[in-house]
Amino acid sequence: MYAKLSRKGQVTIPKPIREKLMIENEGGILFLIEDGEVKLKGVPAGQVHQMAGSLKKYAKKYVPLRTIRADIKRTIANEAAREGLPD
Repeated sequence: MYAKLSRKGQVTIPKPIREKLMIENEGGILFLIEDGEVKLKGVPAGQVHQMAGSLKKYAKKYVPLRTIRADIKRTIANEAAREGLPD
């Protein structure tokens, strides 16, 4: 499937893909880069809001972006495992 990139670097994910990944309104997408390819994983809306709250601990001190991303990835993986979602 093809999608066009906007001037702002945005892309609309086609509906069949959103449905397959179970991406809802206000849900999120986890981008994983492996071997020069990008994988997308849908993140349910509830998990997006939970993750946003979990980032508050980083607001008062400098934390490298790599550390924040690793924490988010770990949180999503743990939630997916708990809910029996595929990797």
